[in-house]
Amino acid sequence: MQTINSYKSSGYWMIVIGLLFTLTARAEEYGSIEKKKSVIKMYDVSAKETLLIDNQFGQVKVNLWDKSEIRVDISITANANNEDRVQQYLDGVMIEDKKDGNQISIHTLINKNGNSNWSWKNNNGEKNFVQIDYTVSMPKNTPLTVKNRFGATNIPYFKAPLVIESKYGSFNATDLSGSKNDIDVAYGKAEIQHMSNGNLDIAYSTLELDKAGSVVLSNKFGKMKIGEVETLDGQISYSGGRIGNLKGSSKIKLSFSGGFRIDQLNESAENVDIQASYSSVTIPMENNDCNFDVTVSYGGFKYPGDRKVSFTQNDDERKDDANRHSPRMTKQYVGKFGNGSGTKVKIVSKYGEVNLR
Repeated sequence: MQTINSYKSSGYWMIVIGLLFTLTARAEEYGSIEKKKSVIKMYDVSAKETLLIDNQFGQVKVNLWDKSEIRVDISITANANNEDRVQQYLDGVMIEDKKDGNQISIHTLINKNGNSNWSWKNNNGEKNFVQIDYTVSMPKNTPLTVKNRFGATNIPYFKAPLVIESKYGSFNATDLSGSKNDIDVAYGKAEIQHMSNGNLDIAYSTLELDKAGSVVLSNKFGKMKIGEVETLDGQISYSGGRIGNLKGSSKIKLSFSGGFRIDQLNESAENVDIQASYSSVTIPMENNDCNFDVTVSYGGFKYPGDRKVSFTQNDDERKDDANRHSPRMTKQYVGKFGNGSGTKVKIVSKYGEVNLR
């Protein structure tokens, strides 16, 4: 591990203010004692550096500024029913940082030395916890990776390449305007007001995305609501989904999703391709002159009777079905609404209902 002097000699300097204890012994309702430790890390950076934050059991909040430096304020809070246990918790949390090539990384390590007496288990009503909170101030053009477990990650605005790995916590963002965003959220919640482009991998979680450009989405075992999206390449499994306004060509694969619904299909969407199994699909047609090609196996197909619809193939009206000994399980419906000059909609569905409303 390099010393502070060696960092300075290489043009990369670090200030570590450690062991700034706020030893606040506070008698709470349950007689618990709380102590805090603060760590500050600072780095001069150029356009080449990237930052990695790896934390657990706490919040990570990111702010942008115009300085050519990174400052990370870390607050470690321990709570237990006696001072020895509190001190043991504080001593068991280590903040390790290093520079490898152009990457600056800061890691939260808990009980690195393997102390067998170090435990958070509550006994006899003890109120025990450790919380490690990061506040990061950094240049707006520095790429960032945040790995956070059991805590919230908050990034109001970001334009550089961004990677988020959040587990058992929440991710909140106001505006992700960069061209490279990779967001992975498991066992939590993701709330994003705007994302220009990116990949979303959501599992066992709730996704709320207000507005987005081009999105590649994987959503499993959760809930999903997207307000507006330009283009979507999505795989949705065991998760319901709703899109307010689909503005561009998209491919969507559904399995066991319950209900999937699009409220508005923009005329600028040239092609919409949906493959669904054990999922219902609802797409609006009231304002669209579109072509459709719908194949349904072991399911149903509905369309508005008050719209001008013309079929080139409608398996409900096939004359040769009168000679069949069993009903047709797979049916295809090809046609257009209005003049058919708009979106081309293709849906292949198994064990689910398709509703062009």
